[in-house]
Amino acid sequence: WRRDPLPPPLTMASMLRSVAKRAFTAAAPAPAHALAWRRAMASGPAASATKIDDELLAKLGSLSTQALIDGLWVMGWPTSHIMGARPLTEGQPKLVGRAITLQFAPARPDIAADKPGGTESPEYEAFELVNGKEVIVMQSVGPWESVGGDIKFLRLAQRKCAGLVTDGSVRDTAVLREYGFPVFSHSTTPRQGPHVHQPWACNVLISCGGVAVRPGDAIVGDQDGVIVVPASHAKEVYDIAHSREVIEDIVKEELTNNPGPPGKFYPFMSGKIKAESPLGKLLTSKGVKFAHTAARPGARGGIAGAVPARARVGAGAPRNASSFARTHAEYAHVLKEFAEHKACAVLRTPIVGACTPAMTAAVDGGFKLIEFTLTTPGCLDSVATFANRTDVIMGVGTVMTIQDAKDAMEAGAKFIVSPVLVPEVVQWCAENNIVCAPGCGTPSEMYQAFQYGAPIQKLFPGVAGGPNWVKAVSAALPMLRINPTSGVEVDTAADYLRAGASSLGFVAPAFPPALVAAQDWNGISEIARKIQAAVKAV
Repeated sequence: WRRDPLPPPLTMASMLRSVAKRAFTAAAPAPAHALAWRRAMASGPAASATKIDDELLAKLGSLSTQALIDGLWVMGWPTSHIMGARPLTEGQPKLVGRAITLQFAPARPDIAADKPGGTESPEYEAFELVNGKEVIVMQSVGPWESVGGDIKFLRLAQRKCAGLVTDGSVRDTAVLREYGFPVFSHSTTPRQGPHVHQPWACNVLISCGGVAVRPGDAIVGDQDGVIVVPASHAKEVYDIAHSREVIEDIVKEELTNNPGPPGKFYPFMSGKIKAESPLGKLLTSKGVKFAHTAARPGARGGIAGAVPARARVGAGAPRNASSFARTHAEYAHVLKEFAEHKACAVLRTPIVGACTPAMTAAVDGGFKLIEFTLTTPGCLDSVATFANRTDVIMGVGTVMTIQDAKDAMEAGAKFIVSPVLVPEVVQWCAENNIVCAPGCGTPSEMYQAFQYGAPIQKLFPGVAGGPNWVKAVSAALPMLRINPTSGVEVDTAADYLRAGASSLGFVAPAFPPALVAAQDWNGISEIARKIQAAVKAV
């Protein structure tokens, strides 16, 4: 073998030349395509891949900002309260929408020169993205700097903006109030803004009031302030926050009816509600399920005392979790609606094409609880039609098999009803946290249904024993929620409720066959109004 000659020894001059060459090479400008590639690698996506649909947005908007921020706190997330964003007008509408973000940059001559002008300016680009359910969120460079006024925000009113939020200030307060959409800002100001800052980027990640806001995040504002719900975890936040509100409503009702110190029901700690505690006993008496388990990994020992079914472990956990499983919050919400509205419209008709218009007429008359029966032609098509409505709680009846229940849930049902007690259907519903009401004819059947996991026991037919029967059974078995159905009339509804029925099902009295055959939808709406009046009179 041959040894290669050794390189000449480095001199001080050659070392300096080598260092200088590397420095000048590193400083040399990279090709444009290389810089673009570097920028793409250096920044993440502005918006989450998860989108908040209209139904979830409405659900988030139904909760208080306090409940939502507590939901995030329980999950271990940082604060989501946009500091300093206050309601412009006392009593203004609640703000609910998906975020469209706008970033302002400090004023500088070159920035002003480079910013697109006219209709291509970032703020007008943001305004044109508004389509009724969006909130403009503006990151100001300072709390007293103006982000806009009368003429600019006229366009937001024209686009039916769901609201405006900024950690800066707004001008032309009187006119802005006339536009009607809710505004949250640090303050008001008479000053112009362009000499201080320029709108620079639309729909990018911004920091508003010290809080990160991504395009598409849910923005909810009330008289307490504005909070941001990350789109990526909006469903989980809703489940936790709604569970808290359900428990608080139950505790408040109990303390209203039986005054006493609220401390006996605290804490509302996730995984720390014991069955034998006053709160545990109260929730059990109301049919609210909860689990005494350790908090889920990564979460704070927080406040949501009732956890979603999918998070429960140990005794009482679903044995066969599936895509049909509902959260505890959804389960509790259905029961709350039954307790509040009491009257359920049950549609059973052989007439083809009558299903949707007949039920629409009943809802127009005031029904909030509705049930389509599988024996009605076009039942599941009508269920799918009503599935996205947020003003009613809809169920499917005449469910005799687990497959019937699955078909109903896939179509959009929120609860399941059967004319008889079918144990496997009740157990499947219980395992998937779905409210069900099996038909029962005796106290023994009702208690058996309760033991299987049915939170509502349908007395079918309701005329079997009458109000006195309901009074005797509800007194002996107070844990039951008896729902007399079929045979309950407008004139007897109040008697059943006073006797202890928790809710009522109206079949033929709500949908007289002659009116359905004649397509007398106004007549059905009028009957619905009479039923509602009778129920509310109790």
